[in-house]
Amino acid sequence: MSAASSPAAGAHPFGNPGRTKLALVTWGVRLEGRFRRPSRWIAAAGAAETVLDLRLPSGHFCTVPVGMPFCEGSPIALAPDEARGEARLVWGGEELPVELVPAPRFYRRRTRGGARMGSFAALHDRLLLLHPWLGCGFFARGNEACRFCLYDSMLNAPEPPLRDPLELVEAVRAAMAEREVDTVYLYNGFSPAPDRGLRRLAPVVALLRRHLGHRQIAVDTVAPEDPEAIDAIYAAGADLFVCNLEVFDPERFAELCPGKAAHGGQALIWQALEHARGVFRAGSVASSLIVGLEPPAATNKGVDALVDAGIVPLLVPFRPVPDTPLADASPPGLEDVEAVVQHWYARLLDAPMPMHRLREMGRVLTPMESRVLEGGRPTLGERLRTTGLGRRFAGWEDALRRRLRTENGAQVLRGPIHRIAARRLAPSAALAALFALAAWAGARTPPAGLAPAGWKALVILALSAVLWATRLLPLPIAALLGLGLLPAAGVMPAGEAFALFGSPAVFFVLGAFLLAAGLARLGVAEWLAVHMLARAAASPGRLVGATMLLSAGLATVMPEHAAAAIVMPIAQAALRELGIGRERAFAQAMLLAVAWGAVIGGIATMLGGARASLALAVLAATTGRGFSFLDWTLAALPAVLVLLGAAALVLRRLAGRPSWRARQAQEVFARRALELGNLDASGKLMLLLMGATVLAWAAFGEGLGLAAIALLAAAAMFALRLVPWEALEREVPWGVILLYGGAIALGKALAETGAAAWLADRVLVHEAPLPLLVALVALATLLLTELMSNAAAVAVLLPLAIPALGTAGASPVEAALVVGIAAGCAFVLPTGAPANAMALAAGVRAPLMLKNGPALSLAALVAIAASAVLLWPHLLEASR
Repeated sequence: MSAASSPAAGAHPFGNPGRTKLALVTWGVRLEGRFRRPSRWIAAAGAAETVLDLRLPSGHFCTVPVGMPFCEGSPIALAPDEARGEARLVWGGEELPVELVPAPRFYRRRTRGGARMGSFAALHDRLLLLHPWLGCGFFARGNEACRFCLYDSMLNAPEPPLRDPLELVEAVRAAMAEREVDTVYLYNGFSPAPDRGLRRLAPVVALLRRHLGHRQIAVDTVAPEDPEAIDAIYAAGADLFVCNLEVFDPERFAELCPGKAAHGGQALIWQALEHARGVFRAGSVASSLIVGLEPPAATNKGVDALVDAGIVPLLVPFRPVPDTPLADASPPGLEDVEAVVQHWYARLLDAPMPMHRLREMGRVLTPMESRVLEGGRPTLGERLRTTGLGRRFAGWEDALRRRLRTENGAQVLRGPIHRIAARRLAPSAALAALFALAAWAGARTPPAGLAPAGWKALVILALSAVLWATRLLPLPIAALLGLGLLPAAGVMPAGEAFALFGSPAVFFVLGAFLLAAGLARLGVAEWLAVHMLARAAASPGRLVGATMLLSAGLATVMPEHAAAAIVMPIAQAALRELGIGRERAFAQAMLLAVAWGAVIGGIATMLGGARASLALAVLAATTGRGFSFLDWTLAALPAVLVLLGAAALVLRRLAGRPSWRARQAQEVFARRALELGNLDASGKLMLLLMGATVLAWAAFGEGLGLAAIALLAAAAMFALRLVPWEALEREVPWGVILLYGGAIALGKALAETGAAAWLADRVLVHEAPLPLLVALVALATLLLTELMSNAAAVAVLLPLAIPALGTAGASPVEAALVVGIAAGCAFVLPTGAPANAMALAAGVRAPLMLKNGPALSLAALVAIAASAVLLWPHLLEASR
């Protein structure tokens, strides 16, 4: 049927509003009377097409082409209705009154930058079209522009510039001030970058999202080579994704869209659509097929393929726009368009996808409108979803879905949304249940022999322990929560609880962390590591042993995770240079040597981790007793020696006997030593300062106080201008400091309310000999520290261990050493120590750690129990 044909025989020209809209958007209208003169209803759409918006008596909204050559052959005329002061459509002797929608007034406004808003924005009913780019790159690449495209009058460049995003915001706000806007539709032209400019567009989408609230944002783009760029615009706030096939026939596609064919073709479009379908909601991924540029049978196949893939097809009748290569072609016949649309509608009815997401589209028959061709009406649910309240609810639902599917603000999680929601909401649900259970338990009558304050302290302990073990909240936040609950529940006065942040142990750890960060920042630790390993590289056994000893040695003067972070890259680089894959047995042994060495060295002094200082702080807060830096080191030394021997045996067995080229191995470290050069004056001063500080802790720690020495040494480091504060501020684990305040306060509350003694009396064996009790406490600590932070394990168990071991004659200091040293012996799970997690990330197989780690845990248990019974009573006689 040609554009000038009359309606099908026996059919009323305006009998079906769906057919009327199809005819209008396909052929346009001839203007008669006063409408032939410029008027407030006619506006430019894009660069070459002029349109007017009208609404049919049925409520259907149409964006109708006018004033172009092909419109003069349209059988439909728009004439004034002088009697009623309205407009009417005239077709085949029939008339239909219509409501003309004036062109928006904001088109004539200019942005702060001077651009006319109508040059890049078009508002049709509640659909706002925006062109964020100043052109399409296809027009700057010879003959690659799509043959039907109408944007050649824009500023085009091989890499089109992006319009000032604030100009887009100005246009959006101006449009919303004039009319209700439901959907903002962004066109993304061709950019040669693999992401087709989507990553540059993502911040624009995010900016618009902050202004649009619940309203939809659609992005129409050329298919990117980098499909993850689609994730970026989704995370930024896009709700709808459109990537157009244009035509289904591959040969016709290559002829009509040479640029798209040359840059990925239809295969890339399908890849983009399928990727987007795994991210966006059902019914929110669409692709246009132009009806009239290929046989209807080919378009129907395209509809079938898209629906089968879960993509919503959009059928756009071809319009021969002036100044395009297809300007002289004829529009398709209405019968052909209607047949394709009816096939499309039949497929959509059988497809499990909603039809209401793509709406307010005056240029096409929307999926919901298509049913009018069959005399159908939208369901009640569909009508509710398109009401104002329904749109708002859908917007809120989109925002919630995006929040669930987007992690860390950018990473998009793929998979069924109900599974992602269950996984993401599970922690919140668990927290709610946990808090409810804690509130219920706290309101219960205390057990016999326990005061209400003691019972509440135990409930807070249990809540904190679960939070520390499950990491439902960050460890420092969980500790602060416990700190806040103590005065809130009436367990401890607020002033007393918060004053425990002033514990000397907190400032000792702060000073120690600053000094350790200085060592790492100045490269002193790496310099020592490289020179030590260079001497040990003559044989594989010596290299593994030296790696373990190096990691252990560094962990005696800095946190164990910092020691592992320094040695691990050196070990990995050596393995790469030697051509030893990380799956090889020797590589596994090397990486485990780093982790286990750091863990063992971390218990040798009070500098290896927070557990020692926390044990000292809880001990002081609950009993008024303490121990010195030297006391801890002497007490831990037997366990350290036993563990180093046990680890050496296990690692030697794991490493096997690899073929070894000693000269090549030594050359690896020699080359790195040359790259590092000699220590400069700052490094030497830092090394001297650290050595003097350790000696001061050992010799004068009891008199001057560990914290005072640590702070004085840290101040000296800055006074000597060895490192700037800004460089260390980001490297100090401030969360550990926060953890201390809550943990110390909780320990004191348990002791003062009698809760610790009451619980210890009920969970431990009565009248058991000291060796058995020590073994039980050490075993409990070893198990707990594999599951939660070792500082958290100290906070949970030490208040209970002090009265429990006291019943068998052990001093509080000995109890603190048992728990504190055992809490550092995590060799089995990556959750037990950061060094273990680093080894796992570097390539150590988890089963290998699970299989061999328990041997070291058993050695630690035996060494701690034997030391507590045979050595510590004599060593710590003065502390009793």
